[in-house]
Amino acid sequence: MRYRIYYRIIIVVGFAWLLAACGGTAQRQRDFESAKTLPPLVVPADLVAASGSGSMKVPESAPRRPAQTTAPSIPTAAPEARPGATLQKTGDGVPTLTVAQPVDRVWPQIGQSLSDLGVEIEKQDPQAGVYYIRYKDPEAKDESGFVKRLFKRNKRKRYQLKLVASGTNSVATIYDKRGRPDKSATSQRLLAMLGERFK
Repeated sequence: MRYRIYYRIIIVVGFAWLLAACGGTAQRQRDFESAKTLPPLVVPADLVAASGSGSMKVPESAPRRPAQTTAPSIPTAAPEARPGATLQKTGDGVPTLTVAQPVDRVWPQIGQSLSDLGVEIEKQDPQAGVYYIRYKDPEAKDESGFVKRLFKRNKRKRYQLKLVASGTNSVATIYDKRGRPDKSATSQRLLAMLGERFK
């Protein structure tokens, strides 16, 4: 019984404390709402900007020029000059093809061009710069007898195409199967067809 009385007292005291706290908050809110507002700031009439001396005068900035609307001209690169090839003969009458490119660039192009022209590449030696080829010139005249022409009709002759460096250029020369410079019209025509690939 005694405990129930204590509980009731505690509950009543708690409610009283809550009511007091709520009342204080309401009072603080009312005080804030009733606070006075300050009048706006008024500049005195006798307060004027001091005129500076001539030495302190800020110079006027020059009028700005309107921005250019035209885009600046961009120099265009000159078209790349394609290296050419020159067919000529040595003093001994050996036809040669000079290509205005270094050997390491001409070597693979020569191989591809030979294949495109129907020339059979038997072997190649990049270190020596030699293509061992077989070729039948369709324009070559065969003055041998009928029987020999019959058996040689589809026979291709063996040649060696050698590529050497001459400064920054490459020089191609055709040799026979024994390694002697070939002065025939067939070698000249074949070199001429290769030269067309570099123009």
